[in-house]
Amino acid sequence: MVSSSDTTNTLSVSFLSKRSRSPEPPHQKLTLKVKNQQGAEDVYKIGAHAHLKKLMTAYCRKRNIEYNAVRFIYNHKTIKPRQTPAQLRMEEEDEILLVMELGGGGPYTPC
Repeated sequence: MVSSSDTTNTLSVSFLSKRSRSPEPPHQKLTLKVKNQQGAEDVYKIGAHAHLKKLMTAYCRKRNIEYNAVRFIYNHKTIKPRQTPAQLRMEEEDEILLVMELGGGGPYTPC
């Protein structure tokens, strides 16, 4: 479920794994920034144990871009959709970079 307020988007997850025994409170939310190549920032609130795919699809929907046409980068590594902020040890106000996939790569043909 995605709900939005002013400039901050809130993402929530309706379930948590019963096996998860982390020291953090189960409903802890982090504020994360998504910054694109032009420098525009969007701010999202997401649960520490929510899959980042929720944030990624919400961003793509809001910016009207194809999910498969971009990559989300955190600490110089591509984020996988099933990773969580807790797994990546994200902290409050951390920044996720968005880069566009480059097309092409066909064979070189000299003129």
